[in-house]
Amino acid sequence: MKLFNPDTSFYNSYYDKDRFLLAWRISVAFTSIFTIITILYAISDFKAAITSGLVLLTGIFCILFLHFTKKFKPLFWVYAISGSILANLSIFTVMNFTHYVDFMWILVTIFLAFIGINRKAGFLMIGLNLILISIYFYFFLNTHIEVLPPRSTVQIVSELIEITFVLFVFSYLIYQFVEFQNYSQYELKKTLSELEKTNQVISSKNKENTLLLKEIHHRVKNNLQIIISLLRLQKNNLSAETEKSFEEAISRIMTMSLIHKTLYQSENLNTINFESYVTELVNTISSYSCKGNIQTTIHSDYNQIGTNTMVPLGLMLNELLTNSFKHAFNDNLNGVIHISIQSDSNHYFALKYSDNGTWKNPPELHNHFGMELIETLTEQLEGSFVRKESSFVFNLKNLDLLN
Repeated sequence: MKLFNPDTSFYNSYYDKDRFLLAWRISVAFTSIFTIITILYAISDFKAAITSGLVLLTGIFCILFLHFTKKFKPLFWVYAISGSILANLSIFTVMNFTHYVDFMWILVTIFLAFIGINRKAGFLMIGLNLILISIYFYFFLNTHIEVLPPRSTVQIVSELIEITFVLFVFSYLIYQFVEFQNYSQYELKKTLSELEKTNQVISSKNKENTLLLKEIHHRVKNNLQIIISLLRLQKNNLSAETEKSFEEAISRIMTMSLIHKTLYQSENLNTINFESYVTELVNTISSYSCKGNIQTTIHSDYNQIGTNTMVPLGLMLNELLTNSFKHAFNDNLNGVIHISIQSDSNHYFALKYSDNGTWKNPPELHNHFGMELIETLTEQLEGSFVRKESSFVFNLKNLDLLN
C-alpha cells in the first residue's frame, strides 16, 4: 500500500473514495508531523508535549482503524470531537503557550466535520467550540496574558512548524472541498447532457408516434368512409325496411368516423373538444335530413373529453340526435335541441338532452334498437339515465379521469 495513495477499489462512489483518501492522508500527516512536534515540545514544555502526544496517538489509531476496517466516517467524528477537546484542553490548561495554533486547529476540526460528516455535524462543532472559546475569553484570557512568558527559540520553532502544518491541512481541506464541487459540477453537466440527449430521442420518438397515430386515425376514418360508401351502394337494392336499418348503421359508423377525423386533425390525440365535436355531429346529421331550421345549444363544463368516454358518448348522442330529427320536428318549424354536460363529484358528469319537438309515435324504450343501444352505452359508461318524453338526464362516469 502506498503511503499517501492507498487502495480505494473497495469503494464505488467518487465521494467515498475521496473521503477515505482524505481521512488516510490526514492521519498519516498528523502522525508524521506530531511525532516531530511532540519531541520539540518535550524539550521546552512538557504539558504542551502531552497534548501533542495525544494527537500523535490519535493519528496512529486512525491509521490502524482505516487499514483494517476501511470505514472513514467514524474517523471524521474522532477528529472533529477529539480535535476540539484537545485544542480546548490546551487553551484552558497550558498557560505559557500562545494558543494561536489551537484556534487554527479548531477551524480545521469544524471544516473536517462539514466535509467528512455532514452540515449538522459541522454546525454542532461550531456551537460547541464557540461556547468553550467564549468561556476562555471571558474567564481566562486576562490571566493567560499576565502569566505568558517570553517565547524561547525552541518554542517559537515548534509553534511555527505547527502553524505551517495547520495551514497545510487547512489548504488541503479547501482544495478537497473545491475538488468535490468541481466533480459535482462535472457530474451535473454530464447528467444534464445525457438528459438532453435522452430528451431529444424521446421528443423525436414522440413526434414519430404522433405522426403515426395521426396516420392511423386518418386511415381508420378513410376505411370507415369506404364502409359507409359500400353500405350506401348496397342499400339501393334493398327493401324500404332494410334500407332504414342500413341508414341507421351508416349514421353510427359516421359518428365513429367523425371521432377519428377530429383526432387526426387535432394537436392532442387523446382528447376531443366536446362542443366542437357535437356541433360537427349535429351539422352532419342535419345535412342528411330535410330539416335545416333546427337550432342547437351546446354547453359543457369539460373543454376536452378523452376518447374512452367520447366514443360511447358520441354514439349515444348520435342516437338521440337522429331520433330528434326524425320524430320530434314534424310540425315544428323552429326546433331547438339542448345539450349540456355538467361535472359532478367522483368522476361523474350529468348529460342533459332535450328538444322542443312534438313526438309522433315515439319508439318504445325496450323494443327499439336505438334505445337498447343507448342503454348499453350507458352501462358501458357505468351510469344511469332518466327519460321523460324527449328529455333525457344521464349520470355517467368520465372513464378517462381514472387513467
